[in-house]
Amino acid sequence: MKVSSKISRRKFLKLSALSGTGLALGYISFSGKEPKIVNLDLKDDGGLETELNPYIFIDNNGKITLFNHRPEMGQGTFQAIPMIIAEELEVDITNINIMPSPANRSKYGDQMVVGSRSIQSNYDLMRRVGASAKEMLITAAAGKWNIPVEKCYAENAMVINRNTGAKISYGDLVADARKLKAPENPILKDPKDFTIIGKSFPRRDIPSKVNGEAKFGIDIEVPGMLYASIERSPVILGKLISFNEEKAKAVKGVKYVLKTQREVFGQVRVGVAVIADNYWAAVQGRKMLDVKWDNGDLETWSTQKIKDDYVNASHQPAEVFQQKGDFEKTFNDAAIKIEASYETPYQTHAPMEPMNAIVSMEKDKCEFWGSTQNPNGVKDFLSRKYGIPEDNVKINYTFMGGAFGRRSLTDVAEEAADLSKKIGAPVKVIWTREDDLTQGPFRACSLNVCRGAIDNDGNLVSLEHKVICQDIRNQNGNNPKPTDGIAGGINTEYAFPNFKISGVLRKFYIPVSYWRAVYHSTNCFAHESFIDELAIAAKKDPLDFRLSLLKNHKRYTQVLQKVAQKSDWYNPREKDTGKGVAIVERSGAFVAMVVEVKRLQGKIIPTKIITAIDCGTPVNPDIIKAQTEGCIVMGLTATYKSGLTIDKGKVVEQNFNTYKMLRIEESPEIEVYVIESNDRPEGAGEAGLPTVAPAMTNAIFELTKKRIRSLPFNLDEV
Repeated sequence: MKVSSKISRRKFLKLSALSGTGLALGYISFSGKEPKIVNLDLKDDGGLETELNPYIFIDNNGKITLFNHRPEMGQGTFQAIPMIIAEELEVDITNINIMPSPANRSKYGDQMVVGSRSIQSNYDLMRRVGASAKEMLITAAAGKWNIPVEKCYAENAMVINRNTGAKISYGDLVADARKLKAPENPILKDPKDFTIIGKSFPRRDIPSKVNGEAKFGIDIEVPGMLYASIERSPVILGKLISFNEEKAKAVKGVKYVLKTQREVFGQVRVGVAVIADNYWAAVQGRKMLDVKWDNGDLETWSTQKIKDDYVNASHQPAEVFQQKGDFEKTFNDAAIKIEASYETPYQTHAPMEPMNAIVSMEKDKCEFWGSTQNPNGVKDFLSRKYGIPEDNVKINYTFMGGAFGRRSLTDVAEEAADLSKKIGAPVKVIWTREDDLTQGPFRACSLNVCRGAIDNDGNLVSLEHKVICQDIRNQNGNNPKPTDGIAGGINTEYAFPNFKISGVLRKFYIPVSYWRAVYHSTNCFAHESFIDELAIAAKKDPLDFRLSLLKNHKRYTQVLQKVAQKSDWYNPREKDTGKGVAIVERSGAFVAMVVEVKRLQGKIIPTKIITAIDCGTPVNPDIIKAQTEGCIVMGLTATYKSGLTIDKGKVVEQNFNTYKMLRIEESPEIEVYVIESNDRPEGAGEAGLPTVAPAMTNAIFELTKKRIRSLPFNLDEV
């Protein structure tokens, strides 16, 4: 795909068939504390005086385009955001254009997609955007008919006269409606009248992704672009000693060999870039660099050394994040005491689309093309780094071939910008799969130490959960205290009479970052496994034990009861079958999961996973199901297929031959039940992952009486 770096906004509109007099509606200003809806004016010829409206464009032929302002990485915002607008606008979601918006913080606020917040944080606002536009159109129609607005209503992109049944299309109302002031507090629909929200409409982006028409960052080419492949220290913070520029330049097509660097959470990593007129030449030239690194004592680090460090650290005083009652006294006085430790490894993000970025640096402007979760973050970084006004930094973000938190950073754009600045041409940096798996940042590995006590009547008396790990928000400097973020996924909704949640910070040269569900993905494994161990010690059914501790929590109770029903939990187990349960809250969504395992031909395998999720109002239930299924598959990989190991300071797993991914034939049957609700929508993109490991290991325990406390484990050895 050839993309001109000189394409104008007006040409973009023409190419998109957005011609004619139009109405720009629903512009959201984030300049004040409270966002206000204001109108953008249009020239008589249909062109915009300033910019295309952020969310809604209606041309005088009635063609409607809705804009999604949150980058699409597979989570479904491309359609879900417009669905919310369309509901209140009263238009057919299947008969409109959907397009990505520009990257512009002043108009859209934070466009970063992390933490499953896109729908959660935009639901009310997008409803107001659609409702405000609808009221303007109705007012324009009432003026034409010279009747009160109460005598009009909107339906299917038409305004209808209640008295006569006469209809006027939105396109015919544009010229008058655009002159009106947008209402700031439009009337919203009653959820019982929704015709779009809550329905499983097919995703509009899927066909193009299936047939190859969709463009991802790695597909983009721009005129005059060169390719870069970068050699970095396999020990990550190794210091560059030397490299053979002459041998690399001897490869046909290689133009430049340059030093470059990127910064991740305050750590600067140096690399040697080979720049060529095609990617193959860049990679071949990189192989000829013969780079020498000084890794110092970093080569002494290994997975075992890190584990030993964590065990030693677990005996150190911990930072207490939350507590209730007197844990120490009640634990010491209790009849039955349980103690257990749980280990989880570093994990890589491994998106199917490797990291990439194109940047073109010029004297007083620059342009970015690529797949990013953080378009405004990239814009801010490039503006700040090179002293370029933000208005002169253009961000062209594309579909992402997976991200899982990795594409929230700006480090790859930094590499491309640095190289473009040095050679005076657009540069496309592409990471190899080996780069992607070994250079990080990674999900933090962890040690979770749990203690709990049961009285003689089988009642839970006290619980302590201590987390020992690196902290994404405190990786450098001398601050010895972890933030409470490392305690994510530890369920304090349980009715513990006495509990203590604490953490011990570790700092290493290995960088860590946000990975799908972040600390929930590690802590939930420990917490829900330990709850199971306490249930067994109390001689109670694990699911009933949880329900007894959640009597006053409607949402947890609802999802637990749903999976109990759908999994036939209370019926006798079939031969050689075990079932395990786990729950979690992530980004406001509540999940309960039952995993079924069977012993087949002497080997234990997961055969069925049943999940219930309550994420408030489900904008598109099918997307929620798909996200939960994806979480489960990713969770299974992290549970028993792969983790990263460190030897001599570097990551051992280099590619998918050693970092094994779950294959389609290995996937168990998956059932997802979305709880109906009129509560505000919550995040659904990560909530299905944390419960996979504990539910599966709890199921294995029920079948084999063998407790698994370290991930990943080998199914063949269970």
